[in-house]
Amino acid sequence: MASSPYIVTFAVIVLFSGMADLSIVLEGNGYSIVVAISKDIPQPADNGTELIDKLKDLLTEASAILFKATDDKVYFKSIDIVIPPSWKGTEASNTSTTSFQLADIRLNSDSASNDLPHTSHSGKCGVAGDFISLPVEFVMDSEETDEVKAKGLVQQWAQLRYGVFEEHGFPNDDLLPYFYRHPDGYDAVSSSNDTEIKGNLKSLSDDDCEVDEFGIISNQGECRFIPTATGQTATTSLMSFHWLDSVISFSKADKHDKKPPHRQNRLCSSRSSSEIMASLPDFDSIAPIPGQDTKPEFQLLQNKMIPVVYLAIDKSQPSNPNITEPQQLNIFRKACSNLFRFLSEEVPDTLVAWSTFENVDFSDIEGSYLIEELPPTRIQDGKQDLDEKINDFDYSDNVVTRDVSAVIRDAELRLSKYKDVGGSILYIITSNESETNDTVTETNMAEKLLLNNIKLVVVESGENLVKDLFRFSVLSQGSHYFTPFWESTAFFTPINTEILNDCQNGLKTERRMITIRKDSIQTGNPWTGYFSIDETVGSNTTVVLESPTGGSFTVTLTSPSGNILTLEKQPEENNWNDPASSVKVVWQRIPDTTATGRWIYKVDYDSSSCSTCDAEPEIHLQIGSSIRSETSTTPGSKPPLPTFHPWVSLTPGSNSVDLSRHPVVIQARFDYADKDRLGGLMATANVRLNSAVVASVPLFDTGLMDSDISKDGIYSGIFYPEANGIYEVDFHAVHGSSAKGSNRLLNSDQNSYCCGSSLPTTTLNNFEITVNEAVHFEVQNAPSKTVAIVSDFLGNTYGVDQNLVYADLRWTVPFNTISQTVKYSEDYEQLLNNFGSAPEATVEYGLLNDTEAGTSVFVYVSAPYTEGKNVYFVVETTGKGNTKTCSNLFWTERNPPKNVFTTPGPTTPSTTTPSTTTQSTSTLLTTELTELTTTEEIMSSTEPSTEISTISTSDSSSTELPTDVPTSTTDISTDPSSTLDVTSSTISSTPISSTPTISSTDSITTDSTAIPDSTVSTEPTTEEPTTEDPDQGLTPSEIGYIVGGVVGGIVVIGAITGGVIFYKKKQGGISSPSPASNSNYDRSNGREGGYSNSRYPASTPYTSPSGSGGVNNTRQPESLGRQDMNEIQSNEAYDNIGVTIEDDDMLMTAM
Repeated sequence: MASSPYIVTFAVIVLFSGMADLSIVLEGNGYSIVVAISKDIPQPADNGTELIDKLKDLLTEASAILFKATDDKVYFKSIDIVIPPSWKGTEASNTSTTSFQLADIRLNSDSASNDLPHTSHSGKCGVAGDFISLPVEFVMDSEETDEVKAKGLVQQWAQLRYGVFEEHGFPNDDLLPYFYRHPDGYDAVSSSNDTEIKGNLKSLSDDDCEVDEFGIISNQGECRFIPTATGQTATTSLMSFHWLDSVISFSKADKHDKKPPHRQNRLCSSRSSSEIMASLPDFDSIAPIPGQDTKPEFQLLQNKMIPVVYLAIDKSQPSNPNITEPQQLNIFRKACSNLFRFLSEEVPDTLVAWSTFENVDFSDIEGSYLIEELPPTRIQDGKQDLDEKINDFDYSDNVVTRDVSAVIRDAELRLSKYKDVGGSILYIITSNESETNDTVTETNMAEKLLLNNIKLVVVESGENLVKDLFRFSVLSQGSHYFTPFWESTAFFTPINTEILNDCQNGLKTERRMITIRKDSIQTGNPWTGYFSIDETVGSNTTVVLESPTGGSFTVTLTSPSGNILTLEKQPEENNWNDPASSVKVVWQRIPDTTATGRWIYKVDYDSSSCSTCDAEPEIHLQIGSSIRSETSTTPGSKPPLPTFHPWVSLTPGSNSVDLSRHPVVIQARFDYADKDRLGGLMATANVRLNSAVVASVPLFDTGLMDSDISKDGIYSGIFYPEANGIYEVDFHAVHGSSAKGSNRLLNSDQNSYCCGSSLPTTTLNNFEITVNEAVHFEVQNAPSKTVAIVSDFLGNTYGVDQNLVYADLRWTVPFNTISQTVKYSEDYEQLLNNFGSAPEATVEYGLLNDTEAGTSVFVYVSAPYTEGKNVYFVVETTGKGNTKTCSNLFWTERNPPKNVFTTPGPTTPSTTTPSTTTQSTSTLLTTELTELTTTEEIMSSTEPSTEISTISTSDSSSTELPTDVPTSTTDISTDPSSTLDVTSSTISSTPISSTPTISSTDSITTDSTAIPDSTVSTEPTTEEPTTEDPDQGLTPSEIGYIVGGVVGGIVVIGAITGGVIFYKKKQGGISSPSPASNSNYDRSNGREGGYSNSRYPASTPYTSPSGSGGVNNTRQPESLGRQDMNEIQSNEAYDNIGVTIEDDDMLMTAM
């Protein structure tokens, strides 16, 4: 009985780009890098001279800035600039070793990033990124100085090479806020600088920002801190206000502010950029070289992406005497000579290789069978040698066997390195009398050829056509030509034409392996499964089943519409037609264009006719399909296939992953239609050592994980190997939940951003992909001593009850987490520097025992409270080897409101969605509204609905509350259409808006007898899990609570925990918003020496505090959320209490 682990792999093999072994080389103090221009950039009228000159100027300035910022240690010594394949009339030298896909800096036209550079990066601190996207518009921008642009590029370089991140926030970004709430209670700018930066607060409309007497900014979404142009003395940080003339360095340990919730603090445990850089190999033993000329040496290169032509000629003597006659042999020689002449004249930069084979591969050693007599050489330089090989060619005497499967195996090993620089054409000329030792199977080799961009062209001759190489050519997207014998050179004309066209136009992948499954099967227990056909494929769909030679196997397919397809069964043949093979190959074709959608397959096994058959044989199912042309938007062209780009981040300055410095970070992206990235995928990396799967690592694109910098179409995960060795990675991804995309560089005008928590992505319905052996990497110094950190820790102050302060907290569980706990202290420095000794907070609601990576956690905690003091919280995670680390900090306000804590409902998921009814009793007085504060207790729901209830009163005041509230001591009806008549008030279910809103006149009149008991009716849309992604609606922490009601005096109206209400205060037409109840500010004292009362006068300067002092540029993340621009009206101000608005028009990226 053949047994194996249950392995299911669905494969869409697409054009593959390899692992992230960047071309960066540090020799002495100088870097050698590659910069490439995208093929999508058309050649300018001046042949690109101005663009290249501006690019050189920018890189030269960046080299000088980098040298100064690193204290005279490193600079750009050598820079290769690779121009597009189609550009002509340049003085570029040819290259076949690098390309756009391998470049460190890639020029493109990137409108998604607002024409600002950004770095593709995993988000793991101290780990190198993938590449820098540099928009050509940024290079050509004449309104910005070269120095400012160069500083922005150096900021990107620091992220790419050193794994440090921007030290500023982004407007309307709840995770990386532009302003945050300082422990002293005022709003400050997220930044890191060694001394104060002077400037003013201005709105985008050029009006003053709306700031109250406590320093709380109500219109944060359109408010910016504008540094003054002159008189600045701050020298750090290039990761923050890089455009200031005085800023020339990276943040230093003694001057770095650890409080602001920008990405550097979140991902690097509040360490400065310089601290991270000093720990890297680049700076281990390097000495300053003052006075060094930092101007780079430039070399202009061009890769025309011409595939390598690799000839493999069969020297075994054919049994057909017609082929061995001198006339036939001369036809063969002349045909090869014509091909070489065409290539030399039309595509002189083509690399051509000559190899031969004969007899059967008895050695079983990979690479030993196919003899390479001439390595790949430029045809114009090596044509004479090739002609000599042709003229000297003759068949071996008395050798009549050959092993074409071993030829393909050996050639794939040699040609895989060309996959990203043009690919290759494997041109095999042989007799059809092949034999094999079963060293490889047809299906495995077909996958590898597609994976490595190798096109197979086979020419067979002989008395009879046999199907093995014909079948294999179809599976691998190759071409097959057959003739009994060569009558003239005309037979080779279409072959030479095809190869010439491929060399002139480049290879294009037009076929995918869609489903691959290897497993054992039993009689009476059939295989069933699914595979998906998306809009880019669907023609020439094939089904291949490799199985033992004994027994009967039947494959049935059901289309998305439910039709059962009866396939015309091809004759059963052995693997490579080897009569001694133990592997049988059955292949079938779906005759018509395959419908898009989800298909069902079923494989039945019948061993009744075979007494010696295995009871559980292992079989291999493979379903492939070619590109469909009818879906193309351009007549006559074909839609592009998504391209797959995986990589493993190597240790800077090394060709391996050094686990003493960082864990293995695995990443992948899927490019579609050249410019877009596929989002909404569920991706997994299966890691193998010595062919055995040792880990299955989920890859995330949520922007919330330690390995995942933003929602940007880059999927990443962290792997912690237990042993040294060379590992392989298989990737699988399937279209699933949608992932929102958005923007990292903060431009000097602060109106354009690239990029905060996300970048735009696109979706391809029914997309599915598996790529086996996609990445290889070496591990040293295992096991790992590092542990991932919580990077998205957020919270809100609930209130004080019985000398305890309560807060709701949420985060995402990182990789390698064995346990987690919440700790607290009134001493900020203790938690930051000695969190292990801090006491544990009491978890009042929620659970901490789910440690699966990617799990969303939501808890209420409590800790002892001292009046007038902040309480700080962190999440401590423990990984393998008892390694511990802590998250960023959250702190409560100094004087929270008194608020009786009521434990929410059960913390375990319910299997049903019960109907509940919430009742609240309130007393309303009739008077002029001077201040509205409501306190309602709503049960916390861990999966908020996408609907809200809108409370509308007779004076047009409306407050939107979530309808999907959790179980509590009060009940909520589940009828979404039911309404509550409260005098003239109505509660109805409506789609959720981008932000809760409130609008009212100066007074509200209500009848206090109208609502002795009020019942709110809603219908939850889902079950109640313990935790949920906070991005999917209003979480309990965002819901908060509703505070106070003052109608001539303050009257508490109801009790609903977790609700959120916007309020406004209007007096005589002058806006004067009161602080939110869950905002972190000092209610009694306000901010000493801070903002002026009411509006912030345009003439009054605002000072961005320094890094090392007690008061600094910081805001409590989540104290204030995003503000809807449309709701900021003249003479009116709103305080946003932790409510998130998705601003689809604001592109955010991260440096």
